Amino acid sequence: MTNTDLKPLLDNLRNATEFWNLVKEASATDESTVHNRSYRDALDWLESAALALGDALIAQRKAVGGDHE
Repeated sequence: MTNTDLKPLLDNLRNATEFWNLVKEASATDESTVHNRSYRDALDWLESAALALGDALIAQRKAVGGDHE
C-alpha cells in the first residue's frame, strides 16, 4: 500500500471531520441536536473513518517489515 492508496481514506476522514464539526457546532446552539440521528451518524462516520485509516497504516507498516513487537 502506498501513500497514494491512503488518499481516499484521508479524504474520507477529512470529510467525516468536517461533518462532525458542523453537527457539533449546531448542537452548541440547539441541544436537541445532540440526541438526533445526525449527531450519531456524524460520530459513527468519524469513528469508522479513523479506524479504517488506522488499520491501513498498520497494514502498510507490517507490509514493509515495520512490525517489531
